Amino acid sequence: MRQMVEEITCGRHTIESAMSKYQVLTRSTVTKWLARVRQEEQARTQAMEDNLKKPPTTLVEHVVQHADALTGQVKQLQKQLEQAELQVLYYKNVIRVAEQELGLSIEKKSATK
Repeated sequence: MRQMVEEITCGRHTIESAMSKYQVLTRSTVTKWLARVRQEEQARTQAMEDNLKKPPTTLVEHVVQHADALTGQVKQLQKQLEQAELQVLYYKNVIRVAEQELGLSIEKKSATK
């Protein structure tokens, strides 16, 4: 099929002469094949053009993207650290108030002095 379409497209054969050479019975079959091959070529050409329009990622762009991702992670970790520090402060205050109100020593004393 592809060879016949190529010969017709290049002008080596007319549709009728290609039909007799390749023993194809109907003209509509040949025209369908011609249309299908043209569509495939157009799709291939479009894909190649799309790849040319979009330049490949350079090393610098890759490093910048990675740095942006790391910056986002650092900000997220800083927020988590801030929350953890607030939580620790909250619990220390709860323990201090409980010790004052109950008159007990709740907090563990350090063994090293």
